[in-house]
Amino acid sequence: MIIIIDDDPISSKIAALSIKKGIPNNHCVIFNNPEVALNDIRELQIAQPHLNPLLLIDINMPEMNGWEFIEALNLLIPESENRYLGMILSSSVDPADIDKAKNYKRIVQFLTKPFTVETTQILKQFLA
Repeated sequence: MIIIIDDDPISSKIAALSIKKGIPNNHCVIFNNPEVALNDIRELQIAQPHLNPLLLIDINMPEMNGWEFIEALNLLIPESENRYLGMILSSSVDPADIDKAKNYKRIVQFLTKPFTVETTQILKQFLA
């Protein structure tokens, strides 16, 4: 399962369609609001404690940025840090953002938008 957290509905839909095409047996869920995503992830953690989804997280979102989302997720379900692995999927190419991502154990990759065939290939490596 891949969970996309991105406030841009067009960008998240493109990512989901690309994932469906490149990884057809994978279930993809989109959240355009990170606060809603946190609530649903908490419920998912309770209902399916052994599930290991991959999170695609945008950095620049108005309600809660990607860094705040990761911090909140770490507080909400700290035992999930070795699971619920995440990738930043952002339009940011700021070296400070790329370096900051390295400070989070949960973040395994920093990917830049737009979503491409190469992005799908990287996701496949983490879903195998």
